[in-house]
Formats: sequence, structure tokens, C-alpha cells
Amino acid sequence: MPDFATLMSFDLSPASLDKEFPVRRNLVYFNHAAQCPLPLRVAEAMEKQIENAKLRGAADWNRWISGVDQTREKAAAFIGAGKSEIAFVPSTGWGINLVAQAYDWKPGDNVVGDDMEFPANFYPWRMLEKRGVAYRLARNREGRISVDDIAAVVDARTRVVAVAWVAFHNGYVYPLEEIGAFCREREILLVVDAIQGVGALPIDVSEIGVDVLVADPHKWLLGPEACAIFYVSENARERLHPPFGGWWNLKTQGVYLDYSGELHLSARRYEPGSLPMPAIQGLSAALDLLTEVGSETIRDRILATNALLQKGLAPRGWRIVTPQPLASGILAAVPPSNDPRPVARKLEERSIIVTAREGAVRFSPHFYNDAAEVQRIFEAIDALSEV
Repeated sequence: MPDFATLMSFDLSPASLDKEFPVRRNLVYFNHAAQCPLPLRVAEAMEKQIENAKLRGAADWNRWISGVDQTREKAAAFIGAGKSEIAFVPSTGWGINLVAQAYDWKPGDNVVGDDMEFPANFYPWRMLEKRGVAYRLARNREGRISVDDIAAVVDARTRVVAVAWVAFHNGYVYPLEEIGAFCREREILLVVDAIQGVGALPIDVSEIGVDVLVADPHKWLLGPEACAIFYVSENARERLHPPFGGWWNLKTQGVYLDYSGELHLSARRYEPGSLPMPAIQGLSAALDLLTEVGSETIRDRILATNALLQKGLAPRGWRIVTPQPLASGILAAVPPSNDPRPVARKLEERSIIVTAREGAVRFSPHFYNDAAEVQRIFEAIDALSEV
């Protein structure tokens, strides 16, 4: 991986974590599957870009564009892609909609998904039905989706398989490598909503056969909203013709009135207009931070925290609904009352931030969370049971 960050070992001491993550001074924040609190360096990078625009307008525009290219390269390295395979789009849902509109569908084609998808990876495909494209759902079995479940609803007219990497509600990690191999054998595009995985778990898209991957930074990537990483493999670009035209995705810059411009060959062809410069600078800083810590270290710390949670919740009468063994940043558990919403609200009143999803309390810590915070959660739960 290129030396974008200092690549020095990140100081994981409580004092260092308190400095980089000011949220630790205010809250026990276990809600990264919803929205991350910004690390200090990310917020400062965004503020610096805004200040530059305030004081100098577009005088430094060329430097801004250089920063976009650097961020594109960092994002590519982080997921195992090539720089030419990375674009930035406004959100995960926007990127999935782009794919749905870009494919050259024929009446009778179909898309295969499953019944555990977040709406961002459901409705873009369902809306194709008015164009004669069927949307088929594999059915989960006890919160899991296997390659066999996907295969059961695939046929000769399946053009796209669209699944999550990590289920948003129970933390199940889809077997992307197996699904990718299955899709490659049949020349089916594999489109992945990776927002609940990228940043928390290591990934190399070149090894697992993903054709399209989309992930907004505002969860596990510890970045801002509105600059989602949109990976499109070189092979997939041949089947995904840009549905939107503009000026930014043209090869020529500064020549506008002859209207003979050609689209970029790279994934930049999917960026028709101006990009959110402060957000991209924030993403750049976030990628530096994650690279400095290391993907494996991040994963191991997250899993260790969730293991501690699981160990302490079970004897307190909570039922763990995350498929075992734990493999993602999400731990879902049903409280003894079987009603997660009031429990989540009462924990928030005690400065512990979690959320309720699909009948369970969803805990989603990141690498900077620690055992002391887990203990504070247990103390709060014990206090609730005494009321």
C-alpha cells in the first residue's frame, strides 16, 4: 500500500484516542453503523478546505483537483483497486441507482438480491420492474444468506446480483468471495453495498470478484457524508454506460462550446459535475488515519470489543441475534423486555449511544472503543434493570 499516511504505528493509548476522538470525552459511542463522530484530523481537514475557499475563492482550484486525485488513489489502495476504478458519488444509494440506470436492460432480464437488504439496495432494483426487469429475492435462513440461496433464484436472464457486504441489522457478513466466483462463472455483475463493512473489515476487491462496490464514508470509514467511494472494475465499465452527462466527466477541460467532448475512460466518467471538496479532504484524512492504524488491527479491536459485549449481555438475559461467530462491527441483541426502543432511549439518557434496528438493540463500536466503555454499558444496563 502506498505511503500516503506516515504509516507509523498509531498510538492506541487512551490519551491518544481521547485526543483523536473527542467524542470519547462526552459519550460512549457505539453507533457507527448509523453515523460516525468525526475524528479530529478529519474535521480539521474539512475546516481547512472551507477556510481556503473563504479566503481565496477558486484561486487554488488546481491544488484542490490534485487533492481529489490523491484521495482517489488512497481509496483505491484501501480496497485493493486501481485508481482508474474509483469515482466519488453523493451517497451509497446514489451509486446503486447509478448502476441500475446505467445497465442496458432488456425486457425479461432480472436482478437477484435478498430479503435482508437496506432500502438503498432494494428500491433502485425494484423500480426497474416498470422497464420489464424482475427483481428476485433470496430468502434468508436464520439471518444468513449463502451462495446457494442466491443460486436458487438465479437463471439465464440474471444480469446483476446485488447484495450487502454486512447486513445492517444483525451484522451478518455475506460470503462475497463465494458469491463473486459464482457470478464470474456466469458473467453476472456482482454489485455490493459495502457501507457496513469498508473501514471496519479488510477487503481486496481484486481478489473476491466484486464488480461494483459503493460505500459512503460516514459510518466505518470515519469520514463525512456525500462523497461515497464508487468502485467500478474495468470489465464492468464496459457494461455500465454513464447515464449522466456534464462537464467534469469530459476528457477535455476548458473547451466547452464545440460540444465534441468525449467521456473519460476511467471511473471519473460517472462524475458528471463538481465534487464536494471539503468532504473529499475529510475522506482523505480519514483514509490516512485508517491506514495508519491498519485494517487488521481495526478489525481485531472491533471484534474483541463485540466479544466482550456478547459475553456480558448473555448472562444479563439478552438474546444475541447476530449470527455466530462474530465477524463484523455489528452486534445485535434483544433485551429481556423484548422491546429495544425504550432501552436504546434510556441508554442514550446515560450518554451511551446505540440504536434499535429490526427488533434488537444494535451495538456498533469502532477501533477506538475499549473495555472500559463496555463496562460502562454494563453498569448502565444493570441500573436500568434495578428501576
